Amino acid sequence: MPEEILVPPAWFEPGAPPIEVDFGCHRGTFLLGMAEKYPGINFLGIEKQSARVEKCLGKIRRQGLGNALAVQGEGAAALVRWLPERSVSIVHVSFPDPWPKRRHASRRLVTRGFLEGIERALCPGGVLRLMTDDASYFSDMKALLRQGWAELPWEDGVERPVTAFEKTFLERGRRPCRCAVRPLSRR
Repeated sequence: MPEEILVPPAWFEPGAPPIEVDFGCHRGTFLLGMAEKYPGINFLGIEKQSARVEKCLGKIRRQGLGNALAVQGEGAAALVRWLPERSVSIVHVSFPDPWPKRRHASRRLVTRGFLEGIERALCPGGVLRLMTDDASYFSDMKALLRQGWAELPWEDGVERPVTAFEKTFLERGRRPCRCAVRPLSRR
């Protein structure tokens, strides 16, 4: 990346619009769809791969979306780097790499440390929305969420665009595993 992108400080000021995070925003389909549909909410995409961040930023510029931004980051460290405590209303994590081999499981995104970072970033009433096509990974996620998190209905009346991965799996006749949770400490 040629220069450091900074999240506008105004996004975190009292009275600013709510912030939703698309963690692992990939090429930005969901991020840009949400930003276009909900101009009164700020949307921050966090993506590991710099080339994808650049593509997202280009799309954001071309579409003139002042309420969207993509930054480079990975895992729990990105949460601490980019998000002040109690600053985010919703974190979306869709189709993180499942690393299905046991010897690679430590590379998974959703870990105890990641969930602690999410809990720190969520404002009171904040929600984490998880989606994956890997039933085994989902089972492991749910096990991590048993302590300190309350499950909420997935359907909350908000219309959201389908992610690129979700579209692929739905076209194959596969239904993703999904859950929405709230940390008990942020009720």
